[in-house]
Amino acid sequence: MGLGVACSSDPDPNEPTAEDPLGLGESGPGTCLKFDDEVGAEVTELPVVDCDVPHTHEIYAVEDHPADVYPGFSELEEHAQRVCLAAFEPYVGNNPFDSGLFHTWMVPTLDGWNDDEDREILCVLGDHDGAPLERSMRDSGA
Repeated sequence: MGLGVACSSDPDPNEPTAEDPLGLGESGPGTCLKFDDEVGAEVTELPVVDCDVPHTHEIYAVEDHPADVYPGFSELEEHAQRVCLAAFEPYVGNNPFDSGLFHTWMVPTLDGWNDDEDREILCVLGDHDGAPLERSMRDSGA
């Protein structure tokens, strides 16, 4: 009948939904994430939440690495550092060295590159002090 009643199986809007990090593409920047303390070095699912819900991180840039063959972890890290540093100020509206936010990145693994054709570098920001972010940091000047 479509009465619109909430059921106990409805997802909690304050809890993250697990989303595959592959294929975020253009929708990636502005995606807010809520990682728990047990996040490991290899992330296979992104814990996506609405940006109005307290969250730990936000994706502010996504770029495919241009190599055809896996370039190695060091090259991916160096490329990500350049890309993410350059993308920070245009997204946040503040220089990363003057900001109260930190920036980091996620790069494809060898298996993800070869098995899933993952080429995406995800640039991610968070609060320097570890405080939850309460909204999107886009154009915040933070």
